[in-house]
Amino acid sequence: MRSWIVAALAGLPACAQPVTMPKPNYCFGFLNAVPDRPQLPPDEATRIQKEHLAHLGALAEKRWLVAAGPILTPGGPRGLLISRCQSVAEANELASADPAVKNRRLFAANYLWTGPEGIGDGYWKRKETNPQAPDRMLKHSIVFLRKSSTSRADKAAFAAHLAHVEALRKSGRLVAAGPLQDAGDLLGVLVFEETPIDEAGRLVEQDPLVAGGHARVEAYDWLVADGVFPKPSR
Repeated sequence: MRSWIVAALAGLPACAQPVTMPKPNYCFGFLNAVPDRPQLPPDEATRIQKEHLAHLGALAEKRWLVAAGPILTPGGPRGLLISRCQSVAEANELASADPAVKNRRLFAANYLWTGPEGIGDGYWKRKETNPQAPDRMLKHSIVFLRKSSTSRADKAAFAAHLAHVEALRKSGRLVAAGPLQDAGDLLGVLVFEETPIDEAGRLVEQDPLVAGGHARVEAYDWLVADGVFPKPSR
């Protein structure tokens, strides 16, 4: 989680001391609905959805896709993906082969992300032990920090932000956090374990970056299979 502050500090004015960007270990993907997409006959929509899920399943079987699930909150992306990509270009190429993307139902946006190691490991360990066990889906609250247009954050503000994130981790509620790179105004991601979205939003609004007007909060309910995220440590 310390890598978040390193990445964020790289956005400070040129007069600030240069910092080393952390090496990303994942790609973070957004699946968004194509604007004004036409209504399809139910049979065709069902076919495309089945093919879309089969495409994601094949990527998961290869252990390339480590987390995926729909967003339940209206007004946001339709789904989110985390993959062990080598590059954004690789993630974009595989996304372009998704039947939902090919049929112009969805479009994908992928960014490099530095997150905790071990995402997906618990899920596959369970599947190897009991391949016939049905997946149990968990509702996570996922919160994005977006940079404010008036942000003038300095190193002290980011240090206070890091301390806040660490406190959330120690509370046992936070299962993942990390910075996004070259993602426009998107700074980073926090994923909470079965915490109501309103509560997760309030916790992040207490972050010094948000309270100081340097960043704003965007929160969604995200449905992901049990075991995908490592259990939070205390």
